[in-house]
Amino acid sequence: MAHSHLIVQHLLKQLELFALDREERDPRPEWLTGLVQRVAELFEPLTGVGRVGCECELTEIGWEARLFLGLAEIVGGKHDGQSRTTGFELDLVNLQGCFDLVDAVSWNVSSSEGEGGGSFLTVRGLVGPEPVCVKLYSRPPRDALPALRVRADGTVEEI
Repeated sequence: MAHSHLIVQHLLKQLELFALDREERDPRPEWLTGLVQRVAELFEPLTGVGRVGCECELTEIGWEARLFLGLAEIVGGKHDGQSRTTGFELDLVNLQGCFDLVDAVSWNVSSSEGEGGGSFLTVRGLVGPEPVCVKLYSRPPRDALPALRVRADGTVEEI
């Protein structure tokens, strides 16, 4: 074991490389990650718990972040295997406070089942000098997998 420090050094180097690799895989700037975290904290499920999902995309006018509460998959009982959406509230005053400047706010409602129905709120503005658009959806995207498993005994686990 005289050379055990070499193993520790190797593991530390692997951790450094993993951290660098993770940073390279996530192209979002830190300010955007911070904004998404602040906005995600504003979701208040009406019943039970919820897990916020997010998609970010760099557009020609700046970053766009799309947030939603993920599906909950029911495990056990008569609704086993079904997925459900989670209703929520969102504090709009505190949402506005996540921006340095808000240029526009709009509410979009679709009644067409072909488009998935539901609604979303759009907030455009600046975070520091950066233009950003945040969209908050009442439902997750069609192709979203469940974010939580809710068991018949009431326990919840993240997926």
